[in-house]
Amino acid sequence: MRHQHIFRFFISISLIFLSIQLHAQENEKATEIVAKDTIKQKVQYYGLRIGVDLSKPIRSFLDDQYNGLEIVGDFRVSNRYYVAAEIGNEERTVDEFSNIDVTSKGSYIKAGFNYNAYNNWFGMNNLIYAGVRAGFSTFNQELNTYTISTSNTFFGEDVRIDSREFDGLNAVWLEFQLGIQAELFSNFYLGINLQVKNRVTETQPEGFENVYIPGFGKTTDASKFGVGYGYTLSYLIPIFKK
Repeated sequence: MRHQHIFRFFISISLIFLSIQLHAQENEKATEIVAKDTIKQKVQYYGLRIGVDLSKPIRSFLDDQYNGLEIVGDFRVSNRYYVAAEIGNEERTVDEFSNIDVTSKGSYIKAGFNYNAYNNWFGMNNLIYAGVRAGFSTFNQELNTYTISTSNTFFGEDVRIDSREFDGLNAVWLEFQLGIQAELFSNFYLGINLQVKNRVTETQPEGFENVYIPGFGKTTDASKFGVGYGYTLSYLIPIFKK
């Protein structure tokens, strides 16, 4: 699981870096305010922040059974609230089970809002947030191979290569996010988030089950919950000011 250790390393470094970055920006802004001896009218910029989830192209490079891309964005609508969305595409081959090899591929969209709990200095747009999303995915699954269990060990495993594709599948889930976004330099933001997901509905292939849902992740019979993470780089496009 080499790629998992690399992801954990990126996440740990990111959390440390983002904490240092937020602290440094606070000190810089405080020094700037103290240095000013005249009162000037200031403006607060509102705009669209758009970027990419870096974890997916990194994983695509490291894992030959995965390919994915996700575009992320948010738009500030008030002092604390942001509308937010993610749209992406994933292809994942799952062969970790003992008797099946399945490829799932499709597109998804997640939309909702973020609440920023961080007290920015005036003019800053950093976030420490909690967010809610509704997710929707359309996908298909291809059964590549499967193994029939048998009690007769003399002939060994009965592996069948009988590719079948199940089209027109979809799923809906609710997602809760906790995340941080900090400005690296002039309107560029580095972010990290953790996700907890709950499947609401899904269409099942006939005589088969979904093993991976793009946007949601791996599924199990034991639970409707899933987890995920994001590692984002985005740019803020100022649109209007107050």
